[in-house]
Amino acid sequence: MILRTLAAGAVIVIASASFAAPALAAGGTANPEIWSWGSIYSADRAGKAKGKVVLDRPGFVVSGKLYDFPGRKGCSWLTFRWVKESGGKGYKTYHSCSGTKPLAFALKTGYMLSIEGKVCRGTAKKPTGRCSAWEGVWSQGG
Repeated sequence: MILRTLAAGAVIVIASASFAAPALAAGGTANPEIWSWGSIYSADRAGKAKGKVVLDRPGFVVSGKLYDFPGRKGCSWLTFRWVKESGGKGYKTYHSCSGTKPLAFALKTGYMLSIEGKVCRGTAKKPTGRCSAWEGVWSQGG
């Protein structure tokens, strides 16, 4: 009788593991958490950025698109700054000079406490001004 209970228990455990393994192998966690952010506009409203933040292993991924509206001189620049869970800081800048096709980006930040972004205008080499204020993209606890 004890053997039958153990055998039945082993069958149940093996069956449960076979159902769980494909879900984890397909992409890490089964249900990553997702938040939308934006739109953030440059001060002259000639550039815009928006996107989403995904929490999945191993940390956060901030993705989206940077738009440089047609008929405007210059380029759009997007800068992110974030505070890491360890207390350090991170920065990343993207730019787009295409008035027709938005720039798609994905930034792996690892685990963080908060991230902010701002959109500026500039040349093809550097941002020169007409920036938005720093706007919250995501923060722990809302």
